[in-house]
Amino acid sequence: MIDIVTDSEITATSSDVEIPSEGIVVRDEIELIDSVIAKHRRFLDEYQSEFLASDSQVSTLRELSDEEKRARDKINEHVAGLKERRQLLYHQAKQCRIEMFDLININRDMQKDEQEMARLQKEVEMLDWKLQTTVMGIRKEREIVEKIKKLSLRIEEINDGRPTGGTDQEIKRLSARIKEMMEEADECHKELVSIADQSQEHHGSFIEYAEQLKGARGRHIWLQNRIKSHKTAVDYWEGKQREMAAGGDNSD
Repeated sequence: MIDIVTDSEITATSSDVEIPSEGIVVRDEIELIDSVIAKHRRFLDEYQSEFLASDSQVSTLRELSDEEKRARDKINEHVAGLKERRQLLYHQAKQCRIEMFDLININRDMQKDEQEMARLQKEVEMLDWKLQTTVMGIRKEREIVEKIKKLSLRIEEINDGRPTGGTDQEIKRLSARIKEMMEEADECHKELVSIADQSQEHHGSFIEYAEQLKGARGRHIWLQNRIKSHKTAVDYWEGKQREMAAGGDNSD
């Protein structure tokens, strides 16, 4: 036979049992907070460990990048100095050449190759002007310098074949001086060619390290923000723990 339990008996039984619901709630909250704090601390440990490695990587990449930049800039400064010196030599050679042409042309009417001399001088003057005023690459500049040398050599040959005069020694002196300046300019050019590749190599390395640094810094900053966020969370929940502990002590 099945016993039937009435509603009044259930009510009576329920009222006879005391359930400490408040204590259970508090204990659940403490355990939950402990769990939350533990979770944030796990993230902190993980991110801080990665941050240390990232910080070292960022520092190394920044140092390498700065080193390549300094090397590149130092070479570029030297290049600028060489270019300035070379341009000065070109200008001085041009002035000497003008003076030499004036001396050669004093007795132009006596020269059998008058037309060729005039053409050669005009062509040299045009190339001189281009060399002084046009921005060009090293190879193109070299071509112009070689043309000037060849034209100047032909001018000397023609001048050597003319009747001697009182200006010969001065013409020879100016011609020798022009050669010296063009040879020095040529040495500047050779050095420019030799170090131009070095500058490009350092610049390429600088760009490569800078790109790596950019990527590393992105992760580095993200880790910083996450560490800060989790530290803030730990501080907050530990504060809650202290409040609850203080509340429990007061209730006693």
